[in-house]
Amino acid sequence: MNSASRKNPFWHRIISIAISHSVFVATTFMLLACADRSPNKNQNGRLVKKGVVYEGQQKLLSDFVNAFTRGDAEACAELYTDDTIYMQAGLPIEKGKNIVQNGYETYFKGRTNKVIKVSEPIEEVISFGNMAVIRGIGENIEETPQGIQITKHYKYMILSEKQKDGSWKMKWDIYNFDADYEKE
Repeated sequence: MNSASRKNPFWHRIISIAISHSVFVATTFMLLACADRSPNKNQNGRLVKKGVVYEGQQKLLSDFVNAFTRGDAEACAELYTDDTIYMQAGLPIEKGKNIVQNGYETYFKGRTNKVIKVSEPIEEVISFGNMAVIRGIGENIEETPQGIQITKHYKYMILSEKQKDGSWKMKWDIYNFDADYEKE
């Protein structure tokens, strides 16, 4: 697809529909993959709004936001499992922590905008014991070298996995943008 077709509202809508369907399919697979089939475990997961699992997800996202804002590719990548899957809006799937780190390194080296604010509040956490699904919204506010502010709104969904040390890492990470970026 060339640059002109990316700006075409028809193509933008087609891509948005495809990404929305991808989020639905990814969510379904996440929930199925997370279910522990052993007879003594809850197979359905449970919504949590506080407690150790919820706090672990908040820490994971806070650590990510801080590393992303600093432009620290290694710190970002350390928050992913070795076998992670990262699905970014409009880009090919990245598989494996090393590939994810390379992607962040490339992104940060080319980033020319000043990061004003990054926030990723949690909308919902579903706990499956040693796995959790996080769903939320995000907002990035950046300033171009010309002084123009750009606000990006997006939705994300993360399947996180509890590590032996009690920390949480992202096993699957997917996001998509709500609409075209807004220039303020």
